[in-house]
Amino acid sequence: MSTSSSHDFISTILTKPNKTSNDLHEIINKWRDDLMKNEEYLLQYAYQLSQKQESLNKTTESFIEAQNLLGNIEDNLEQFQLSTEALHKYNNELENNIEQLNNDSKTRLPNILSNMKTEQDRPMVNDLMESVDNQLNELVETTKQLYGSLQIGTDSSIVKTIDDLQTCFRDIDSIQETMKQIKL
Repeated sequence: MSTSSSHDFISTILTKPNKTSNDLHEIINKWRDDLMKNEEYLLQYAYQLSQKQESLNKTTESFIEAQNLLGNIEDNLEQFQLSTEALHKYNNELENNIEQLNNDSKTRLPNILSNMKTEQDRPMVNDLMESVDNQLNELVETTKQLYGSLQIGTDSSIVKTIDDLQTCFRDIDSIQETMKQIKL
């Protein structure tokens, strides 16, 4: 029954001149049925509200997460901008240093070039070094022959103090090795 029909039913009973306990039980039962229907409707409505609240909570959480991400992005953007500014500053310093080096090289390079050996001097220096190297090789061979002839380090040696002579030979070998390492 609808609410108006329920109201009509109760009004009809209440307007009776002689009401019985059965009439009152019918009114109570009618109210109870109406209240149970309303309770069921309210429970369904509460369930719908609960679902909507849950959906709203999820949306709110998503919004908060998005807001936090946006905050992180803004912080990262600020850090990126600071880094970019620092890199720009360093780049400008490097460009200034490069410019200074270019200017220095323009002023100093002619001096360096004038101090360098010319191409004409190089073959002569190479020939001289080759001649020195050949003479050192001949000296080594002569020294080996002398060492063998003097029989240094044996009982039949004519030189009794070989320390000085050996030091001399070692010095000659050392000079030769040093000369070989010089590259022009």
